[in-house]
Formats: sequence, C-alpha cells, structure tokens
Amino acid sequence: MTPRRVLGLLGAALAASLVAALCLGAVRFGPGDLIGALAQALGIPGFPVPGEAESIILGEIRLPRVLLAAVLGGGLAVTGALLQTVFQNPMADASLLGVGSGAALGAVIAVKFGWSFDIFMALPFAAFLGALGAAIVVYFVASGLRSATLTSLILTGLAVSAFLSGLTSIVLIASEEFRVRTVFFWLAGGLEGRGFIHLGIASALIFPACALALGLHRPLDLMLLGETEAGALGLRVARMRLALLALAALLSGATTSIAGSVPFVGLMAPHAMRGLVGSRHARLLPAAFLTGATLVVLADLAARAISDRYDLPLGAITSLLGAPYLIHILRRTDA
Repeated sequence: MTPRRVLGLLGAALAASLVAALCLGAVRFGPGDLIGALAQALGIPGFPVPGEAESIILGEIRLPRVLLAAVLGGGLAVTGALLQTVFQNPMADASLLGVGSGAALGAVIAVKFGWSFDIFMALPFAAFLGALGAAIVVYFVASGLRSATLTSLILTGLAVSAFLSGLTSIVLIASEEFRVRTVFFWLAGGLEGRGFIHLGIASALIFPACALALGLHRPLDLMLLGETEAGALGLRVARMRLALLALAALLSGATTSIAGSVPFVGLMAPHAMRGLVGSRHARLLPAAFLTGATLVVLADLAARAISDRYDLPLGAITSLLGAPYLIHILRRTDA
C-alpha cells in the first residue's frame, strides 16, 4: 500500500471517529441530528433543526471536546516522533522519558501558587518549562552512559519520571484541599469541562509547532543516519537536538497543561506508522498526527461512554491500550 493511500485511509478513519464521537455518548444523536446542528450553525436552511438542548450538547459541549481530542492526540503523536528521532530509538515517548512528568510538575506548581488563576497562559508556560527541563535531564544523563541501549534509556526516563512524580506528590500534599481536588482528575488525564477557549489555546500552540516540525523533515531525516554521518553532511547535530527537544517540550507542555497525563499515544502512533509509511518524516509526521488524533478521539469517546454517571480518566484508557502494545514491542525486540 502506498504512503499516499495510507494517509487517505487515516484521514477517513479520523473523520469517521469524529462523527462517532459527536453522535455517541450519554446522550445519543443520529446522523440527521448531527447534520441539522451543523447546518444550523452554518446558517444553511432546509435541514431539520434540533431542539435547544440538543444544539447546546452538540455545538457547545461535545464539538469543542471532540475537536480538542483530535488536536491533542496529533500533538502527542508528533511529540513521540520527534523524541524517537532525537534519542535514535523507536521506543522513545514523553511518558517513558519523563517529559510528561516534568510538564505535570510545572503545571501543578503553577496551580499551587495560584499563577494559573492570576496570570494568562501561566499553566501551559509552566508545563513547557517543566517538560523542557525533564527532556534536558534525560538527554544528558542518557548521553553520559557508557551504553545507550534501549534498557538504559527507558530506565533513565523512568527514574527521572519517578523523581518528578514524587515532587509532584509533595507539592499536592502541601496544597490546599480545593487545589488538590482541582488538579487530581487533571493529573489522571481528561477533557471534561474543556471548551472552545481550550481548543483555541491548544490549536495556537500545537499547529504551529507541528508545522515547524514538518518543515524540519530534512534535518530529521539526516539525524536518522547517525551523529557522525549527519555532521559530515553539514548538520549541526547538537544544536538541532536541543531545538527538537524544545519543540517536543512545547508540544508536551501544551497537551499536558490542557488534558493532563495522556500516556503512550506518542509511542504507539509513530511506531505503528513507521512500518506503513517508512521513516521519512515528510510522510511519518502527518501519518502519526492523524493516527494519534484518531486514537485520542476514540479513547475520549470510551472515557465518557463507558459510564453514564461520570467520565473515566482519559489517561487510564490510553494506558490500557498502550501498556499491552509496549509489552508486544519489547517481546518482538527481544526475539
């Protein structure tokens, strides 16, 4: 199957998942209700107009949440693809390398001191600084090891992640009860209560970062050749690695500040697509974005459709999918 056909199928799968996520949930809608609501929003006459309650659920609650899930999923997938290139390892992911934990710590500190309530964009900015700091620590620690194997990389990331998670717990315990309740579900990952303002912030951060990553597809391809070969071809490898880490930290900080911890998407999406479209980033990044978007849309649908009484944590759903996938990859690697 050609890469162009794969991208077409991925686009169709994302469109189908968006329609399913809009129609299904605690309140179910038919395709006619969805078409009528969209026609009403666009001012197109001739379609059956849904009731006021249905219009509010579809247009003001469900639509921004579903679109936000797609944007965040795409950003997580691109983050994973960038980290896998930086660390020269297809197993690299923000959840395995401490980047997500760093972003979570930065965001929780912003909530603890009230910056997120008093300063505009303080939460994503603090999450970005935390993600960048974690990425730099893991990068230099892993680079200083004598053997940069898969096991050492994962163990380094897990160690940094555990340390940052411990700091996050300390900050939470030292926080007021209402702040703990505010961030608890956010740390587990979820999109409950997210609206168009969150969609706007996420789009303003994630789409430019993904476009910049796609524009760097040639340097990314050179980095796949190895540090020596890439340097011989004129690429400043150290500077490019730091730039890519900053870009991955921006994406991770943006997603974590809005949705909390959503693990394994950055591992599964690019790793699965690399076998279908190849390792060239001009194809891999769009394919990973579409796959990650579809995964998170469907995971969020499961999170709110499994129970009629409450939303399940989005991070728990992606963990249930990602953990078996990681075990499968490790078994194949050992084989």
